Amino acid sequence: MNDIPSGKNTHDSQADGAPASSAPAAAQGAAPAAPAETARFAVSIDWSGDASGCGSARVAGEIFTIPIGGAKELGGCGKGANPEELLLAAVGACFAATWGIFLKKLGVDHPDPTLRLTSELGKDPQGGFRMTRLTIYARVPGALLASQRPAVEKTLALAEKYCIISKVAKAAMPLDVVLEEMGP
Repeated sequence: MNDIPSGKNTHDSQADGAPASSAPAAAQGAAPAAPAETARFAVSIDWSGDASGCGSARVAGEIFTIPIGGAKELGGCGKGANPEELLLAAVGACFAATWGIFLKKLGVDHPDPTLRLTSELGKDPQGGFRMTRLTIYARVPGALLASQRPAVEKTLALAEKYCIISKVAKAAMPLDVVLEEMGP
């Protein structure tokens, strides 16, 4: 997993596809890792009952357990995170991390980016339901927007372009990124 260029422990983030620094590894403080061709992830799910049942998801190498259940609005148990919320959380976590990379890379002083995500569920013409829209609200202080709006907008455009999970969601439904101004 350390082979995936994230910019976390390097001076050069590769999230934007820029070439790696030509500085010798010793000058960077560590030997560069070769990019991974494939990264694999796994989650284990335990479930009891039918659609109204509940269960748990084991993540992070089965270290953490997340209680899960169907949404009450859809006839589920309403206990734990429902699949719709888990999808929003996955998109949000990826987008926040990617946005953080570009905020830092472009020198925008917003070290603790926050998001709010919403989705709409509608009838699927082929039966059942489907998510019909996902919106990411990027929450930015008004003072920062007043002084650096173009830079903030650029970081959001880059995050939208490079966030792995939001690209998957966008292939399935309309996805909007909206600036949401917060207090000072």
